[in-house]
Amino acid sequence: MDKEPLIRILSLGAGVQSSTMALMADQGAFGVKPDAAIFADTGWEPEPVIEHLEWLKTQLSYPVYITGKGTSIRDDILNAMGENGNRFASAPFFTKNPDSKKKGMLRRQCTREYKITPIAAKTRRLVGLKKYARFPKGEHVEMWIGISTDEIQRMKPSRDWWQKNRWPLIEKNMSRDDCLKWYEGKDLKKPAKSACIGCPFHDDHFWHDMKTNRPDEFENACEIDDVIRKGNKKVKDNLYIHRSCVPLREAEFNIKDKDQLDLFNNECEGMCGV
Repeated sequence: MDKEPLIRILSLGAGVQSSTMALMADQGAFGVKPDAAIFADTGWEPEPVIEHLEWLKTQLSYPVYITGKGTSIRDDILNAMGENGNRFASAPFFTKNPDSKKKGMLRRQCTREYKITPIAAKTRRLVGLKKYARFPKGEHVEMWIGISTDEIQRMKPSRDWWQKNRWPLIEKNMSRDDCLKWYEGKDLKKPAKSACIGCPFHDDHFWHDMKTNRPDEFENACEIDDVIRKGNKKVKDNLYIHRSCVPLREAEFNIKDKDQLDLFNNECEGMCGV
């Protein structure tokens, strides 16, 4: 029999899958309950996500901790731009070479920096470890991640030997649609997709909804899109938030296509957007 973990942590993104997993877990759907949930705040979360997170905290019997890197990803992006900017904030912006017009995409490292690492650090603190302290030999923690069957390719083992990942929704053979159906007939709030305000992985339906219903957030994203255009001394291509590689303010959103490519499936760690 496998040794019991020191602690069971639910990685909470406050999106559809992780919210469903959190509520199901509180009802005992996965056997034992998690000891706690942890939400990593990037400092650039949409208002509906924060509102839903606050609501979830009133519904769950186990504690919900909020942690973060300590800086806002938005501020870090701003500080990285221009000739004086050094380290890039690692967001997966779309690129367009001003000469060849060739398009591409920057590496996505923001998930690890603003989500995975802060959650791991908080988990270590919850088991009583100080910063840089070695994890006890032979012990481990269990991390519950809200990946559903339609994004099974995002399942990956933890890079930390002391953390064992678990995917309860996969165990229940639940897709994202199954998660949404789970709310039917229940007096519970349905969550929206969780992602940063200016995440390049938003599809046109998301952008259209933001522009129509949350214009302040859309303007917030446009301001960053304006600033990143010329990159910095390490990134010479023009940068864009929208996949069309035109300024976000000028982008035409195709809301008729219901089967748009969901770039969240390119997510390397399976921690954002759930």
